[in-house]
Amino acid sequence: MTVNLKKELLHVIENGWEKITPWELRKQISQKYGAKRKEIETAIKDLVSKRRLTYTYHFGRTVIEKSFDRPVRISKHVVLKPQGRSFAPDPDDVIIEIAHGASFGTGEHPTTRLAIRGIEHALGEICLSGRGKETCVLDIGTGSGVLAIAAVRLGISSAVGLDTDPCARYEAGENARLNGLEERFNICEVPVEDLDRKFILITANLRYPTLKRILFTVAGSIEQGGAVVLSGIKRDEISGIIDTYNKEKGFRCTWKECEKDWACLGFLRTGIR
Repeated sequence: MTVNLKKELLHVIENGWEKITPWELRKQISQKYGAKRKEIETAIKDLVSKRRLTYTYHFGRTVIEKSFDRPVRISKHVVLKPQGRSFAPDPDDVIIEIAHGASFGTGEHPTTRLAIRGIEHALGEICLSGRGKETCVLDIGTGSGVLAIAAVRLGISSAVGLDTDPCARYEAGENARLNGLEERFNICEVPVEDLDRKFILITANLRYPTLKRILFTVAGSIEQGGAVVLSGIKRDEISGIIDTYNKEKGFRCTWKECEKDWACLGFLRTGIR
């Protein structure tokens, strides 16, 4: 049997739930396909040189992961592109340029990718073209700003990104500049309760306790018929988030997607309870 080692290496890394060391990767491929160590190492080296894989340092050990130092398609239309990299887009592609920095949200984590897919789905449900007015997205915990930028590039008129971290706010501002959205993306640290307006879309890539805690804030800030995209949820936390939002404040879960051990949920505001 002829095995495409590069394809199998990518499959193991992209579908594995845990980070994997080079030694663990070589062992797994060798045991499964009987490939020799030199063959595996040559295939890994080639994938690294082509920016398909990369070595990172994680909690005291070297691991090998999918590289995002190249343009990567995140959803049907959205492609994340590192600053300075070239890419030939299809006519319907939305290209988002992202600077490398310390803030969370460069597309390397499943929660970011899931949230962008959730935004794309949500905007299809909201049907912006029939609203006839300015629309705005609120991104709570904006980080790199990629979710807000994606929403605007996909059709929302403007965005507000909230973050208490000054480094995150700076990087979100840089990413807004890279994508020509300085005038349409307001980045600030004010509490969401102090924002005197409603939003057609609210996004939050946060952990479970925070997503539950902000329920009443979200409910008070979303337009009737608007959408909420929540990411940062573990698979075993899905039912808890759905129950909280469905039962407490008149939201209806209309979309769900999982990647590895993470999940993202999309809700429509269907009524006030």
